[in-house]
Amino acid sequence: MDEGSKKRILFVDDDKHLLNGLRRMLRKMKDRWDMDFANGGQEALDALRLNKYDVIVSDMLMPGISGVRLLEHVRERYPGTIRFMLTGCSKEPLNEHAIMCAHQMVAKPCDTDELINMIEHSLSLHDGIKSHKAAQVMAQMRSIPSMPRIYQRVIKTLRKPHCSLRRVGRIIAEDIGMSSKMLQVANSAFYGKSGHIADPTRAVVHLGLRTVEALVLTHGVFSTLTEEQMKDFWVDGIHEHCVRVGLLTKKICKLEGMSEEELELASMAGILHDAGLMILVSEFPEEYRRAIELSRSEHISIYESECEEIKMTHAELGGCLLDLWGLPNAIIEAAAMHHDPGLSEGRGFSILAAVYAADVIDHELCSSPGGGWVKGADMEYIEKMGLSEKLQQWRKLHLPTGDRELEYV
Repeated sequence: MDEGSKKRILFVDDDKHLLNGLRRMLRKMKDRWDMDFANGGQEALDALRLNKYDVIVSDMLMPGISGVRLLEHVRERYPGTIRFMLTGCSKEPLNEHAIMCAHQMVAKPCDTDELINMIEHSLSLHDGIKSHKAAQVMAQMRSIPSMPRIYQRVIKTLRKPHCSLRRVGRIIAEDIGMSSKMLQVANSAFYGKSGHIADPTRAVVHLGLRTVEALVLTHGVFSTLTEEQMKDFWVDGIHEHCVRVGLLTKKICKLEGMSEEELELASMAGILHDAGLMILVSEFPEEYRRAIELSRSEHISIYESECEEIKMTHAELGGCLLDLWGLPNAIIEAAAMHHDPGLSEGRGFSILAAVYAADVIDHELCSSPGGGWVKGADMEYIEKMGLSEKLQQWRKLHLPTGDRELEYV
């Protein structure tokens, strides 16, 4: 591999012995990667000022500048750099926002080959997204949807040492539209309503922080649309679908034994999987309308009709947007590939597989009057992944017939 095409990677740890061991074990990658090793957060900041890195891999608990602070700095100053966080065993408590400042969390001890595969997979994912026509289109858009201010305020609040859910609830309450949507979802049958919730703080506790973050992000994207667009493209129905997929994804991942941190990411990935639809509605309304009509008349999936009419898909646009926002890999991948999960280099059960299944199941069991023709599960993919028997189990996790709509009170 020539020097120009090699990826530049920065590894950071305060333990010199561990860093030297990592250097020795990664020598086999010297033909593919240019690697630098920083002994602590300050050395990493100095290296970042001098060089442009494709990837940074940092330990989480370091004296002085912690891994969380370091990756937050990288996220703000160098958004194009892929961020990995190395965490210790389960005794090491995860900071509430540590998951969100990294593209991927990696538990220590980690096998070197496994770490290499994770980095290569992440590079492939991000390079693939940047090569899409969707990325070029977004670069030319007059106004790319920015991360909602209320979301940024919630994240900053979560960074504080003694953050309370009450404070997060007060921030949500300041936005009438956001608090209204949050209360609607919290009071819906789909989220196991046990009584009337009238306070945003109680809604935050009931739904969980990652679900709240995802709802804030989707509300921020949806709120850029006009009333006419909301009505013409059945946007409320799309939002309901996303909420249902978020919870079903989480239920599926819980059944499959994922960790609490992964369950939170799964919920967020499900809720945000159709974020790209809002860009189609706002930027390409006529083309998207034709794609819907083509899907219905020809009985092809909306994904296929978007390819034909617009030459890109809502999945590609969603992946680009969430990549631009710096969200974790699992969330980006779920948005970008939820209609074609076979594109992923990953094998076996994953958050992407769960989002794909939840999306298919919800479309099977709930009507979507605003969308195109709905294609069933890709059984070739399901069988290839060894998930055939599980699909029927997962269907049972969906709501009973009478509770499929988000009945707001």
